[in-house]
Amino acid sequence: MSEEYCSIYDIRFLMNRGIALSPPLWRTLKAVIELKKATAEDLAKATGRPRTIESRYLAELNRLGLVARRRISRKVYYIEAETAVKEALKELGDVPIEQLAHQIGLPADIVRIIVEKLRKYA
Repeated sequence: MSEEYCSIYDIRFLMNRGIALSPPLWRTLKAVIELKKATAEDLAKATGRPRTIESRYLAELNRLGLVARRRISRKVYYIEAETAVKEALKELGDVPIEQLAHQIGLPADIVRIIVEKLRKYA
């Protein structure tokens, strides 16, 4: 990856990781980015699709490492990656990248990229 930071949602970043998103996945990802933190039900209202469909798309985006997943009490929240890292850093303090990644359900390499960007541009 070049010295200049590009978002993990940038098409070049996704292509380098071998990720190709279908239009419905892009629609869900765009809604997560706009809402920053939402449940599947919140996203279903935003996209106009059934909650079960959104749950499936969110699980796929989480598996790809593009959306963080956190269970808070009985609800599962899907969080835009940079927002999730910022919240976790605030909550947990300075912890190892791997522990931070585990807490928010994102791959450690993506968390590392975001943390480095936050430190560089802070």
